[in-house]
Amino acid sequence: MQGAARGGYTDAQITSLIRDSGSVEISAGLDLIDLSLTVLDDLTGDFLGGSVTRANYATLHGTADLNISRDLDWGTALVRPYMNMTDGVTTARFNLGVYLTSSPRTDAVEIPVTHSVTAYDILHWLNTPVGEAYTVESGTGYLAAVETILIAEGILAYQIDQTQAAAVLPASRSWAFDDKTTWLNIVNDLLSGIGYQGIWSDWDGRLRVQPYLVPRDRKVEWLYDAGSDTSMLGRRAIIRDWFDVPNRWVYFSNADPGGSAPIDGAGLYVYVNQYIGPTSVAARGRVISAKPEQIDSVDQNALIAAATQRIDADMRLKTTFEVESFPNPLHWHFDRLAVSDPSLGPISDVLGVRWTLPLNGSNMQHEWSLL
Repeated sequence: MQGAARGGYTDAQITSLIRDSGSVEISAGLDLIDLSLTVLDDLTGDFLGGSVTRANYATLHGTADLNISRDLDWGTALVRPYMNMTDGVTTARFNLGVYLTSSPRTDAVEIPVTHSVTAYDILHWLNTPVGEAYTVESGTGYLAAVETILIAEGILAYQIDQTQAAAVLPASRSWAFDDKTTWLNIVNDLLSGIGYQGIWSDWDGRLRVQPYLVPRDRKVEWLYDAGSDTSMLGRRAIIRDWFDVPNRWVYFSNADPGGSAPIDGAGLYVYVNQYIGPTSVAARGRVISAKPEQIDSVDQNALIAAATQRIDADMRLKTTFEVESFPNPLHWHFDRLAVSDPSLGPISDVLGVRWTLPLNGSNMQHEWSLL
């Protein structure tokens, strides 16, 4: 989630504004910006509302459906919607990401003329075909190779965690010339090789590169409960899909330039979910194996980190909560949440998979997966 504190207010004050205030006024605005995230113009007077959606497992995590009465350079213009909240005492602004506008649907009868446009996560800037074969030579730093791509593609605002700055490719890595290879694919392949999560964009529009951390090892970022004074929850439902879910996974790496066959603990990682949850071996009474998968990783630790991301996703997507809530514009990328609500069962740790936030103050919709 976004950090709550802003505009001189503390975390507690902003949390109270969103969760506890009895009367909150909500409005929305829109900035026209450039790749350096410099504001070029305020489009709020021509902004007629819309919504922002984030689907964290999608290739492009964010989309925005916007209604604008001004002509822009469609297909090139970058916009950043935001939400304002005030209770008369505390007033705060929440940026909601940067999006590349597509071609609009224009209603020429309405006054003023209205353009309805779907805009895509600024990650779309990287989601273009490479158009030729691409090779990163052995000995090149993984993070250096990622930064080279970002700079070459014109990305100006990014943040790279340098924890694995010393990690270099043990062998050359090539991507074939085809219509499926994009700069985004290559960046995420390189990050997977050192146990980093896929690149993502934050609420201001800055691209983030950082190591993967198992959600259970992260702190809870928000508590949703059913208390009479603190509940933000509306309708909610539980969906379970456990059929044919694997409980054994095998991942291997051929990163050794010598080409020796991987063995367990050295180029091979096997994980068996023996006891966790209803899809475990103990609960199902049998082993259900996923297809073995290759991951090009710099070492065994990176292989395990990348494999853990995939295993976590397989195990999480099988129990989902569909929930409505009062607008909470702090939500962002794979938020870890706690839910205390008798209608959903015991207190649960969940991960935010998808959310949609209408910019007119209507309830937002969430999909949460059980940790």
